[in-house]
Amino acid sequence: MMTLLTMRKSYWKRLANQMRKYSNNCSKNNRAWCFVLFLLGLGQGIAQTPTINWTTPLPVDTTIQRGQLPNGLRYYLLPHNEPQDRAEFRLVVGAGSLQEEADQLGVAHFVEHMAFNGTRHFAKNTLIDFIERSGSRFGADLNAYTSFAETVYQLQVQTDSLPLLDTALQILADWAAGISFAEKDVEEERGIIRSEWRSGLSSNQRLQLQTYQALLPNSRYAVRFPIGSPELIDTVAAQRLIDFYQRWYQPANMAVIVVGNFDPAWMEVQIGAYFSALENTDFNGTPTYPLDTTARQTFLLATDDEAAFTRWEINYQLEKMPPENTLGSLRTQLLRDLYGRLLNQRMAQVKETEVPPFTFAYSGFSSLPGDYQTYRLSALAPADQLEATLEKVLLETRRVVQHGFTDTELNREKKALAEGIQQMVRELDKRSSASLAANLRSSHLAGNYTIPDLAQLPAMAKICLDAISPADLAALARQWPAARVRTAIITTNARLIGEMPDSTRFFAVVDSMLRLEVPPYRENAASGPLLLPPAVPGQATLLAMDTCINLATYQLSNGAKLYLKPTDFSNDQIRMTAFSTGGMGLYGNADYPSARHAVAIADQSGLDTFKESELLRLLSDRQVSLRPYLGEYEEGLQGSSNQADLTTFFQLAYLYFTRPRFDSLALVAYQDRQRNIYERLDEDPRTAFGRMVIDLKYNHHPHRSNTSLAEFDQIDLARCQNIYRERFANAADFSFLFVGNFNTDSLLLLAGQYLATLPASAAPAETWQDAGLRLVDHPLDTTLRAGQTPKAEVILEWHGAFPFGDTAERFHFSALRQLLNTRLRERLREEMGGVYGVRINSRYQAIPDSLHHTTIRFNAEEEQVDTLIAAVYQEIRALAAGKIGTADLAKIKAAQFKSYEEALRNNGFWLSQIQRCLENGFPLDALYPGHFEAKLETLTAEGLAQAAQNYLVDAIPFRFVLLPGNAAKQE
Repeated sequence: MMTLLTMRKSYWKRLANQMRKYSNNCSKNNRAWCFVLFLLGLGQGIAQTPTINWTTPLPVDTTIQRGQLPNGLRYYLLPHNEPQDRAEFRLVVGAGSLQEEADQLGVAHFVEHMAFNGTRHFAKNTLIDFIERSGSRFGADLNAYTSFAETVYQLQVQTDSLPLLDTALQILADWAAGISFAEKDVEEERGIIRSEWRSGLSSNQRLQLQTYQALLPNSRYAVRFPIGSPELIDTVAAQRLIDFYQRWYQPANMAVIVVGNFDPAWMEVQIGAYFSALENTDFNGTPTYPLDTTARQTFLLATDDEAAFTRWEINYQLEKMPPENTLGSLRTQLLRDLYGRLLNQRMAQVKETEVPPFTFAYSGFSSLPGDYQTYRLSALAPADQLEATLEKVLLETRRVVQHGFTDTELNREKKALAEGIQQMVRELDKRSSASLAANLRSSHLAGNYTIPDLAQLPAMAKICLDAISPADLAALARQWPAARVRTAIITTNARLIGEMPDSTRFFAVVDSMLRLEVPPYRENAASGPLLLPPAVPGQATLLAMDTCINLATYQLSNGAKLYLKPTDFSNDQIRMTAFSTGGMGLYGNADYPSARHAVAIADQSGLDTFKESELLRLLSDRQVSLRPYLGEYEEGLQGSSNQADLTTFFQLAYLYFTRPRFDSLALVAYQDRQRNIYERLDEDPRTAFGRMVIDLKYNHHPHRSNTSLAEFDQIDLARCQNIYRERFANAADFSFLFVGNFNTDSLLLLAGQYLATLPASAAPAETWQDAGLRLVDHPLDTTLRAGQTPKAEVILEWHGAFPFGDTAERFHFSALRQLLNTRLRERLREEMGGVYGVRINSRYQAIPDSLHHTTIRFNAEEEQVDTLIAAVYQEIRALAAGKIGTADLAKIKAAQFKSYEEALRNNGFWLSQIQRCLENGFPLDALYPGHFEAKLETLTAEGLAQAAQNYLVDAIPFRFVLLPGNAAKQE
C-alpha cells in the first residue's frame, strides 16, 4: 500500500482544476471526504448513481516540496518534527548491482564502502569522526546500502546549527561527485568487504543461491547479487570502481531527500548551491532488466548438508505492477491484501480441529525482483510429512478457488483493514522522520515523483473497500492458477533427499488438489460480548502525584498498585505493563517444562470460551494487543491499545487473570510443532554451537534458556493451567503501569471496573526464589571445529560481581560498551580489515545475584582468529590503562545525550524506565529533568578506565570459537 506509483501530470492538472470548485466548501478536516464526493460524482447536489473512475490519480501531498535542478537531480523536502531538532538526509542513486558489467561483480557495493574512506572535503575516517563528535553514531545515523537497482546513503544530524545542516549537504555532495579512490584505501577496504560477504555465509545462504537460479532464470537478478564475487572483491582494480562511479553517479540519476526540522526555502537554495554544478556525461538513463516470462514449469530440489528444516514453495509468476498511482492501483493492492489475510486466517484455524502436518504455512500474493508479482504457496514441515502438508495447504487454497470467501469474512476483514489504515494516519505527525524519508525513497525509486497524501488514504481506501465484493475475490482466486510460469522448490538436508518427491510426483499432487471438489467453508462465529463489567466496580485512591514526571500513583481497592503517566508523544497510543515478583523459578525441575510453555499453550488455546481463531475474529477491527508472560523471577502482562478500544483492552486483562483457556488439542499441536522445529535444529553447526555455549556457561542448568527435544514430552496440561493460575491468582501482588495519550478519568473508571475487581488476597507479597541459575564461576575456553562454512565464529565474554546499587558504576559500565564498540571498530575493522562488524552486548542485574556480563561477537577468517582476539585484549588493556582521550569522552557524552533527547518523547522509554525504578527500588528522581545531564557530567576517563579494569580485565573470562570443519569449502 505504501508503494506509490507515477501520476500523469497533465491528467492531474485537469483533475486539480476541477477539484478547486469543491474546495471552498471543504474545511481542512473534511478535505478527504470532499475529494471522495468528487470522485463519486456527488458534489453540488448531483444525485445520480455513483460511478467510480478507477484511473483517477490519488491526491498529492502538498506538504512535500519537490523540485528538479536543470541537470536532472530531483529533491524532496518535508518539514517534520519527530524527533525534534533532527533532520534525515538521503542521497538516492539509481544504480546498483544490476548495472555492473561482468568484470565488476560487487563494484556497486564496493563504491558505497569507499564513500566512507575519503572524499573531496573529508579525508579517510574524518567523516565518521565528525559525525560522532556531533552525537550521531556510525551505523545508526550514518550508513548506506546497495541493492539490485539502487544505492542509498543516509545521514541524520541535529538541526540547531545551520553550519551542521550545511555540512550535511556537503557530505551528500561529496558522495555524489567527490569520492576518492586512493589505491591504498581500496586495498584496505577489500578485507572489510570480504568480511561482510563472509558474514552472510550459511546453509540458508547456499540454499538461497540455488533457489534464485530456479526462480529467476535467464535474468540479470540471478547473476548480479549486490555482495558480488569474493574473487573480484580481492582483485578488481580501483579504476573499475571509478568507471562505475563516473558512469552511474550522475545528477540525472540521483535524488536528495531531506525530512525534519529545517527551513525548506533555505534548504532548497542550498541544494541548488551544492548540486547544480554537477554535470551529466553521456548519461542515457538506467536500463531495466525484465524477468523471463516464457511459459515454463520448473522444479528444484535444493539440498545442503547443514539444512535444519524441510521447506517447499510454489510460485506462480504474475504480471509486473504497472507504473501508475491511481485509485484502481490502490484497489488492487487492497484486494490482494484482503485475499492473503483471509486465506491465512483459515490456514491458522486448522490446528483447532486437527494436528496440522505443517509447522508454518502461507498462501498469498507476494513479490519478485523488478516489481513483478507472484502467487506463493509455502510451508515448513517434517520431511516425512511433505506431501501431507502440500495437500493440506492446497486443500484450503482450493476451497477458496472453488467457493471464495463469505460475506461475513470479507466484511469483518474490510473493517479491520480500514481501522488499521485509520490508526496509521492518526499517527502520521508522530512518525519518525527516518520512516517518512524511507517512504519518499521508495516512491522515488518506483518512479513516483508526485507523492500521494497519506492523510487522505482512509477516504480513498473506503472507496476501494466498499467496491470489493466476494465475487472480486473469487475472480482473483481464479487468476493465479492460470499463470504461464510455475516454479516449485523444495529445500532440505542432503541426507533426506531420498524422502523427497520428484518433479512428476510433486506437480501431480498440486494439479490433483487444484481440481479437487471440496465443500465450502463453514465458520463458527464467536457471539456475545467479550466480557460484561463486574456488577460492583472497585475504587482507585490517589496515593501520590509526582509533578516532575507527571506520574500518579493509585491504590486499587483489591490492593493492586496503579501508575499513570499521560503523554502526547503519540496521538493515539496507550502502552501498559503489569508485573509481579514470582516467576518460573518458584517451580522445581519436574514442573519447569510445564511452567516454561504454559503461556504459549494458553495463547494458542484462546481465552475464556473463545478459541484462538474466534478471539482473533472478535478483535480483528480493534487496535489492541495484550499478552501475559512468565519470566524466571516475575510474571505479568504487556500490551498496547488506542483510546477507542481501551475498554476491550481492560476486558482482556481481566480475562487473562481470571479465565485463561488451556485446550488439549492446542497442547498436542504445540508439542508437535515444537518437536518438528527442534528435532533437526542442531543440523546447523552454528545453531548447535550457540546452544552448546549456553549449556557450558550455565553448566547445563535445567532453567537455562536452551530447550531440549525431550522437554516437550514433559509438558503436563493440568500443571500448565495450575501454574498459570497460581501466578495470576493474587492481583494485590501486581503493579499496573500505563503510559500514553489517555484521559485519566476515563482510564480510572475502567481500572475500577476491571483491575480493582480482580481476585486478590491478604497473603504476604510473594518473592522470587533462587533456583541456582548462574554463569559458571571459572574461566571457559572452548574451540569447536564443525561445518562446511568457511568462517570462524568468536564469542568472548566476561562476568563477575557488580555493585548494582551504585548509580555511578552503572553509568560508567554502560558507557564503557559504547567506547569499546568504537575502539574495536577502529582497530579490528578499519585498521586490520579483519571484520565487518563487532557486536557488543552488556548487562547488569540484581536478581538472583548482582552481576555484570559483557559479550563480544564477530566472525573472521580462521587464520586471523588468534590475531583478532589478541587485538581485542590489547584494546581492553589500553582502556584499563587510561588511554582514553578527551575526544573519546566528548563523543560518548554527545551520543548519550542525543539518544536521551530522542528517547524522552517515546512512550516505550518511559514505560521501561519507570518499571525499572519501581522494580529495583530506584528513586524516581533519576528520571527528573536535568538529572541525566548532571549524571553525564560525572562521566570521566578515569571512571571508564576503572570500569574496564573491574569488569573486563579482572572479570571471569569465557572464550568460545567455532572453526570450519576440515571439509569446509567456499561457495
